[in-house]
Amino acid sequence: MVTRRSAKTSLSLVYASTSIVWTSYAMLAVALPFRFQALGLSVVQYGVAIAGLAFGMLLTESVWGVLAFRLAKVRMILVLGLAVTLVYLGIGELTSFLGLAVLLGLLGALLIFQVPLIRWMALTALGPGTGATGTGIYGLFSGAGLVLGTALGPLLFVQFGFTTLALLSAVIYVVGVVLTVILPWSEVALPPQQSGFARHVREVFTRPFALAASLVFLAFIAKSLILNFLQYYSVALFHGTPSEAGYVIGAAQGTSLLAGAGLGVLIDRWGAGRSVPFGFVLVLVGAFGTLFASSFPEMVGATLVLATGLGWLAAALLPLALNPVPLRLQGTAVGVFGSFEDLGLLVGPILISAVYASYGAHSIFLLVGAVALAGAFLSLLMRTTTPPDRLVHSPPSE
Repeated sequence: MVTRRSAKTSLSLVYASTSIVWTSYAMLAVALPFRFQALGLSVVQYGVAIAGLAFGMLLTESVWGVLAFRLAKVRMILVLGLAVTLVYLGIGELTSFLGLAVLLGLLGALLIFQVPLIRWMALTALGPGTGATGTGIYGLFSGAGLVLGTALGPLLFVQFGFTTLALLSAVIYVVGVVLTVILPWSEVALPPQQSGFARHVREVFTRPFALAASLVFLAFIAKSLILNFLQYYSVALFHGTPSEAGYVIGAAQGTSLLAGAGLGVLIDRWGAGRSVPFGFVLVLVGAFGTLFASSFPEMVGATLVLATGLGWLAAALLPLALNPVPLRLQGTAVGVFGSFEDLGLLVGPILISAVYASYGAHSIFLLVGAVALAGAFLSLLMRTTTPPDRLVHSPPSE
């Protein structure tokens, strides 16, 4: 940033826009299981469609990362923002599985066009040595939007129906885009724009980065349990209601973002490499706690433990991945990292829905526990094969 004042203004608009955009997304996404049920579509079809959403993100997030520092232009933001708005409206109107799956894939591909740029701005906003703290603050604002959206979505679906809900989501998204448009981009200091694509990805993909990307892939498989399936098992196993499912998902998202923001400073002191195994242990405890829960309140408690672990990992994994990456390639690195998040959200719904359909609802908690255990062991292996954290131990800039 050029000045403290321009930095504050830019970050304020970025955080406000981020919260609003993710509110719009969560309102729509949390109601999708109920929309599929109302249309007579199966849980497997729902899992495939949600995987299509993640697949769209997977296909494009690395590209948006390479282009990150070129997207700070009003014209680009307006064109891409209009495209996302039209996709929102289309999802509200379509009733066929194929049509919904295609548009959800487009939504995933386009909605994230500014995510690598904004995440990089948040990560670096507080200066060197504060990567986890900056990531946690970003998560606080994006998570606040997700919490609000997941709480509102089921209520609006019940009151007004899915088509109206999709229209409201589109309107709210437009507000978020407007805030990004008016951001003073001319005063934002970004790294020089780099040409090429494959070369950048090859440079970024070192062994330490690949290990960190594998960890985020596992973490997002676990995350899909809460995001995409709590609506099912909270009703089928623990006798909750659709509205209560929305509240629990909102509470889990809130717990996750508060954990990420609150633990960011601690992670910066300990080092991301030392912190990651503890996050996976909490996910493991939460998954098995849900498996053995005998009531709805016990399920809620176990869900919050799992969400705390996910928040811990959200603050630690991106700084860990960027540790060996030079500044000029960090936009690309954030995009590639995000693609592995998307891969987890792609594989997670397919894998969990297949296990759910084949072995019953209880089996999905065993699956997520195994994923968390694998993440804990892999993160311990990474500690022995990577250099000390550079981002988390660098002195703050003046």
